[in-house]
Amino acid sequence: MITVASAVMENDTNSCHKASVENGLKTDISNNRRGKRRFRSASAQILACVIQAWLLVDLGMEMATPTLIIGALHKISAEAEPLHMNDEEASWFGSISNMIFLFASLSSGFLQELIGRKGSMIVVNVPRFAGWMTLYFASSLSTMYLAAVVMGICEGLCEASVHSYIGEIGDPRLRGTLASISSHGYFFGTLTTLILGCYFEWRTVVLISSAVPVLAFICLTQIPESPTWLIVRNRLDEAKKSLCWVRGWVSPDEVEEEFQEMVNYVKNSSEESLKAFNSNECAESNAKNLTVFKGVLSTMKAVASKKVLRPLCMVCTAFLISQAGNVIGITPYMIRELRELGAIVEPKLILVMFQIIFMVGSLTNVAFVRRFGKRRLALLSQGLAVLCILGIGTFCSLAFSSADRSPQLSWIPVALFFFLNFINGVGVRLLPWQLLSEVFPPVGRGFASAISVAFAKLILFTLIKTFLMTEDWLHLSGVMYLYAGVSFFGLCYYYLYLPETEGKTLEQIESYFTKNHDRTEKFRIGNQDRNTLY
Repeated sequence: MITVASAVMENDTNSCHKASVENGLKTDISNNRRGKRRFRSASAQILACVIQAWLLVDLGMEMATPTLIIGALHKISAEAEPLHMNDEEASWFGSISNMIFLFASLSSGFLQELIGRKGSMIVVNVPRFAGWMTLYFASSLSTMYLAAVVMGICEGLCEASVHSYIGEIGDPRLRGTLASISSHGYFFGTLTTLILGCYFEWRTVVLISSAVPVLAFICLTQIPESPTWLIVRNRLDEAKKSLCWVRGWVSPDEVEEEFQEMVNYVKNSSEESLKAFNSNECAESNAKNLTVFKGVLSTMKAVASKKVLRPLCMVCTAFLISQAGNVIGITPYMIRELRELGAIVEPKLILVMFQIIFMVGSLTNVAFVRRFGKRRLALLSQGLAVLCILGIGTFCSLAFSSADRSPQLSWIPVALFFFLNFINGVGVRLLPWQLLSEVFPPVGRGFASAISVAFAKLILFTLIKTFLMTEDWLHLSGVMYLYAGVSFFGLCYYYLYLPETEGKTLEQIESYFTKNHDRTEKFRIGNQDRNTLY
């Protein structure tokens, strides 16, 4: 009896051990499959992000080119250069594209709703190429102004759609990283232009830059349209195919659950302004009868709602704070300012080094944003930016006259600008663009993004256009103190109001702009393992 019982117990033990091993193998296989799916999904999203980032490469080149041209033509005699510029002409050339950007960006909301995020990004490359060619062949200042106007229109039409697209294809665990990667396209374009400017005359740099919109046009045809935009337009089959692409080129069955979550989220978020989802019968009717024009009108109504206006105010405030933390008004005149500060190294080379250190800071953001969150990085970088700007202002107050100081002291403001560029890359400059991709609901996102970017360019135009006049009035030290004051206001604002969006679903983020939300959870990093859009 004892022998039989022992045998039975031994068999049971072996069976349990065998079952445990089998379950462990199944778990390992399941984890491996899940890991492969997540890797493929991340790869597809990063690929789409890198492709559309070519638009931002071109934008970065357009923004850096005035610095080279003004540095070459500002206060140069007519004998040395027929296309010379005085202060007024230089201020207009450095800022006019931003003024035009303001109106073009508002128009981009209509363009996004009419032809989609992808369509907007593709079509803008044609006039962009024309703008580069106009600038290359320019023989008068009026022609150069015309080229700047064309570029401003193109910048305004594409930038909001780029960030809307990122917000609509990225899942919560990657969305902040994708926004940072996309922004690197802009930084890469700026760095490339500054490096080329060290070796080539500005017209040659312009000619080389004209190849970028051609490359962007070709590459953008290979990525899908935003699935959210397609769902809002009730093009569900196309939306599912698009989702399959951005989730790693998978089968429709593998994205069915996420697709239904997406449809439900769009339905719940937009039911007050879009009636296409009220019932199946209504959906079928609208699929046949709803015109694009009606869709645009309903989207405009959604923009007027509080759930769009509240995040819109926050993003616009973040842009104001960011522009001050960047000391952005000085950018087109940086070559001249470095010379007046007594820089003992060629200013063009210093600008290249500035951009490199800025990109190191932005890579730091990519590396740490998922671990520490956007809120912590923003507070840290904003506080350090205030100290750097105050340091530059103090130096200018105490030792601005190059005749009364040792040449070695000129490294102090240069070093502070170096550190400021690094800090801007870590958080100050990236934050508004990251928020732009996350805080707006699907209906109204295109228009709200366009308004935000237009506001950013309005600030940029104002700061650049008035910089020389303000410097004459307050001196460089006074300008720095003014920027430091706005940056300190930004530090306080972020501490009180900035929510943590890292790892959060779009639905969670949307709830932070309503009265009923958990304030404690609002400032914490979300679940990093979630793999859905909504």
